[in-house]
Amino acid sequence: MSRSTSVGQTETSAWRNPFGLALAAYYLVMAVVGLLIPDDVLRANAWARDFSDFMASVVPQIDRITALNIKPDVNRFYFSVLWAGNPILFAISLLLVWDGRKRGYAMWTMPLFKAIGLMSACVVITVCAQWMYWMEDATNRQLRLMLGNTLGRSFWASSVYVFGSALSSAGFVVLFSGWITGYIPRNMKERAR
Repeated sequence: MSRSTSVGQTETSAWRNPFGLALAAYYLVMAVVGLLIPDDVLRANAWARDFSDFMASVVPQIDRITALNIKPDVNRFYFSVLWAGNPILFAISLLLVWDGRKRGYAMWTMPLFKAIGLMSACVVITVCAQWMYWMEDATNRQLRLMLGNTLGRSFWASSVYVFGSALSSAGFVVLFSGWITGYIPRNMKERAR
């Protein structure tokens, strides 16, 4: 009696997921980039100034972070690099979530409104973390910890300010494509049997 394998039966270790490993590697590479940026990067390199100005013209967040005047040169360049790499992060995230249909991720069998509610909560938390007052108050100690020292900027600020948007966007794209194509409803029916 051969029956097709349901989504829930194909769960594997997260460490065997190549897209999860690629996401972790991307995060670590960007953290190392943040650790290696010299304090005078914009003063010493005309190309870095031009690149940062171009990225700031595309992504207004870069100017907002620079305006906080917490290590403005380093943060301006680092966030320019992060946003330039954001399409790569989005693609890795998209592939990670899409691959989840073979690995039994809950969103592939979750009712539509529950999935939208959970993902919307993640988006609200990300947006609030980026734009609420405490993230714009340059006297705030937590903000100074994130933007004022190398470790905070490399490991924490990048997650709060940039990575959340790519991950949330990829999740929404896959969620809606899964419902539009009927893949998620089919999995829900199969799991109910």
